[in-house]
Amino acid sequence: MGEMTRAAPDLAIELTTREQVLAARIDFDPSPTLHNADTWKAGADAIQELMGSLLERNAIPLARRKFFTDPSCLIGGHGLSHLQVFERNGTRGDDIFRHPHFVKYLRYFLYGPDLPKEVIALFQKKVANCGSPFTSGDALAVADFARDLTRSRGLEPHGTAEEFFKLALDCRLDLDDARAVRDSVKRVR
Repeated sequence: MGEMTRAAPDLAIELTTREQVLAARIDFDPSPTLHNADTWKAGADAIQELMGSLLERNAIPLARRKFFTDPSCLIGGHGLSHLQVFERNGTRGDDIFRHPHFVKYLRYFLYGPDLPKEVIALFQKKVANCGSPFTSGDALAVADFARDLTRSRGLEPHGTAEEFFKLALDCRLDLDDARAVRDSVKRVR
């Protein structure tokens, strides 16, 4: 997705002072660290400690935990969740937090979807303007809006679709409506 963008302030979770120090030690772009075991170990230690703290105080929003643990959130996962994919591949328990591929999940847990702030704010406003109850017609309008944002901002549809799915979950859309948003964005050509 290019350069990482911090989520809108209301999507970032509040960290304790110690958690902020730990987060500052983490390279959220794992590609360069994958080739250097010494560098990765320091980051992995920080990730494991940070996750322990976040879990202990139940700081990760439910939608973000669900994204990681619910099999219905992983398209093409053959009935497995993101967590279960780690476990199927032999990584379990705290070792999951130390795995180089976990850093992208931690980034989402901490900061929300990796989308430009203005796109997040516009999407949140569109969802809020739908009011309550949120209807299937609202879901179609929001999905079309996400697709239009992707196109007008020149965002890459494949990766952006997953980030919009996360954003829809963070905006408390149900799973079917969040999927409609993701599928709409994937259709951008």
